[in-house]
Amino acid sequence: MQMKWVKESLEGMKTDVLVIGIYEGTSALIDDVQRLDTKLSGQIAEVIAEGIFKGKEGQTETIFSRGQITSKRVVLLGLGKKEKLNGEVIRKSTALALKAAEKTKAVTMAMPVVLQKGLDAREVGRSLSEGLIMANYRFLSYKKKEDDGQEPTVQNVFLYGQDEHVGEQIDKGLEEGAYLAQGVMTARNLVNEPPNVMDPEAMAQKAEEIARKAGMTFEVLGREEMKDLKMGCFLGVAAGSVKPPKLVVMKYEGNPDAQDDLIGLVGKGLTFDSGGISLKPGGGMDEMKSDMAGAAAVLGAMEAIGQMKPVANVLAVVGLCENMPSGTAYRPGDILTSMNGKTVEILNTDAEGRLVLADCLSYAQQKGASRLVNVATLTGACVIALGNHASGLVSNDEQWQQSVVDAGKKAGEACWPLPAFDEYAEQLKSDVADLQNIGGKEAGAITAGLFLRAFVDDRPWVHMDIAGTSYTKKPKAYQSKGGTGVAVRTLAYLVSDWNHERV
Repeated sequence: MQMKWVKESLEGMKTDVLVIGIYEGTSALIDDVQRLDTKLSGQIAEVIAEGIFKGKEGQTETIFSRGQITSKRVVLLGLGKKEKLNGEVIRKSTALALKAAEKTKAVTMAMPVVLQKGLDAREVGRSLSEGLIMANYRFLSYKKKEDDGQEPTVQNVFLYGQDEHVGEQIDKGLEEGAYLAQGVMTARNLVNEPPNVMDPEAMAQKAEEIARKAGMTFEVLGREEMKDLKMGCFLGVAAGSVKPPKLVVMKYEGNPDAQDDLIGLVGKGLTFDSGGISLKPGGGMDEMKSDMAGAAAVLGAMEAIGQMKPVANVLAVVGLCENMPSGTAYRPGDILTSMNGKTVEILNTDAEGRLVLADCLSYAQQKGASRLVNVATLTGACVIALGNHASGLVSNDEQWQQSVVDAGKKAGEACWPLPAFDEYAEQLKSDVADLQNIGGKEAGAITAGLFLRAFVDDRPWVHMDIAGTSYTKKPKAYQSKGGTGVAVRTLAYLVSDWNHERV
């Protein structure tokens, strides 16, 4: 899909679908829309007057031009209340407009650039680009050609407006949005690939491709290197699979003057999670190919960061393996020794992601990360607590946590802090080891996060649990079924907006 800002009026646009944004409560049309409506024999005013179209956020109504104007169809797009217009409303509305155009098999589409107080042109361009590209995503790699009815039809989108002074900022925003959206597409593809294809080796190869393209340093560690590092928790999880584990390390250096300020992004990458000896129920186990969505988000974010080139230094550490039952698998009752020397009593082998992350967090700190964010599909308990609308956060630093919340708000990806009282950590005490890997049924999302806190030294850290937000069967405006690519843009915004003197 090609996107281009053009200085043009409504009447001058010649396209398959012309989109007109209208706020909720609009009764009188603005001048250029009024002139267009006159040519359309008053159809726009009519559907508004009759209450068919109310301008509610995300509402669309298609009007046929019948040759009265140069565009074939007009799609009225509800923008909701004027005072509530923000980047996320633009993303969702843009996505819905694109889907309305796709229904008509349109090849070209024109959309207005809507500017309001508090929204600069660059942000609007970025949100438009994100909404269009993310909504245009399809995962059809394994569909036969004759089944290609789901292929997108819109090839060119023209973003029109009269103020030529904003054109440069719109174009910058469109470019940035494309980088961010491409990172989301990468994460979605990684999650949606079947586990017999996207195994640890294949995912490590994709990571290398991303790193090489952006000029980042790259390293991948195998089982022997992990043994040398004494990563007993990570290797314990990987012991049951014939697929060898991989530890991927990538580094982006965008601020050479602040070498001691290194943001560490750590991702859980279980390319398939059967639960191990504590086997999961069969129903829905196919979705456990998505248990590497945290790692996918980190890789997608690094791809976007590599293109946007923010003034920041970023270290990505991604732990990749499978959790399988076999004669060599780790067992309930085992005691594993982590990289930082703490011992962990295994009560449930399906609480494996935290074991992989424990060693990955230790390694990221050894490599110099001064502040950390780890991303993981960690607990079903987080889904119970927050549903599918927000990712849960556990942190040891309120200011760093707020930075993640703010980045999520900018991305339209809600993040909700959970309490991290020391009393919850009491549930992780073991009679025979330093920790046990589960804390019981109560507050499971919190105790899982606090387990990870035990492997973080005295530096800011945030754990993001995306179990409920990383995969969907009921896609929203700019989503499709399967992987959502959640956290990619949150992480990228966190890094791009980072000022090491702020916190």
